[in-house]
Amino acid sequence: LQILTPLPIGFAVFLVHLATIPITGTGINPARSLGATIVYNRNHAWDDHWIFWVRPFIGAALYHQIIIRAIPFKTKA
Repeated sequence: LQILTPLPIGFAVFLVHLATIPITGTGINPARSLGATIVYNRNHAWDDHWIFWVRPFIGAALYHQIIIRAIPFKTKA
C-alpha cells in the first residue's frame, strides 16, 4: 500500500496544475505566484489570485468545524 501512496498525490498536483494554467500560469505556491501575477497581470492581479489566500483559511475553518469538533476529547475527571 505504501508504494501506491505517491500516485494520488501526484495526480492531485497534476489536476491542480491543469486547473490553474489560465489563472496563475500553473503556479500552485501562492508566494511564488504572487510576483508573476503582479508583473504580468498588473491591472487584474487579484481577479483570480485572491483564491490562493482565502481558500486555506476557509479549509482550516471547515476542518475545525467538521473534523475537530467530531472527535470526542477526554476530559479530566
